[in-house]
Amino acid sequence: MRIDKLSGQVAVTLGVRRWAVMMFALSQIALLLMLIAFLTRGDTHRETLVPPTIHTTFWVDDDKVSKEYLIEMGVFLAQLYFDVTPQNVDFNHRTLKSYIDPRFYGKLEIEAGAYAQKIKADNASTFMAIAMVMPDEAKQRIAVQGVLNTYLGDSRTSQVNKTYVFQFAQRGGRVLLTGMREGKNAARPFEEITAP
Repeated sequence: MRIDKLSGQVAVTLGVRRWAVMMFALSQIALLLMLIAFLTRGDTHRETLVPPTIHTTFWVDDDKVSKEYLIEMGVFLAQLYFDVTPQNVDFNHRTLKSYIDPRFYGKLEIEAGAYAQKIKADNASTFMAIAMVMPDEAKQRIAVQGVLNTYLGDSRTSQVNKTYVFQFAQRGGRVLLTGMREGKNAARPFEEITAP
């Protein structure tokens, strides 16, 4: 009787051992399959990052954006256009073109191309020290005033007060540059110049 009892305990112990080995093997197979799936998957997690230059919230309507957004865009585009060297002028202007309304693209292409050629030919660098930004929310435009500095080598050759007006419009869910001109009157940059 004792042998029957001991042989029953051995059978139970062997059964538990087999079950534990089987569960361990299945967990290792599952782990290996998950590792293969993780390493071979094509999609990745994407985060949306907000640029660090945004200092305030914006609002957007059907065809208008807030003055805060106009300020951010105006300063950004002014820096792209005017803060250039012979090495980065082409890159900056290519980047700028992605924010251009197609109707204004040809005009800007001519102006930016001429500006880039001048920068490269003179081996010059320019940057605009922005002093004031004036938004016109009703007409979706902004005036950027500052000092446009030009350098040849390490010497400053020009330091001129300039005002530029950037005109924007919202198209296809994006805010695009529809015009850019130099303002002639720093006190009233939005006034149009009329020929006498």
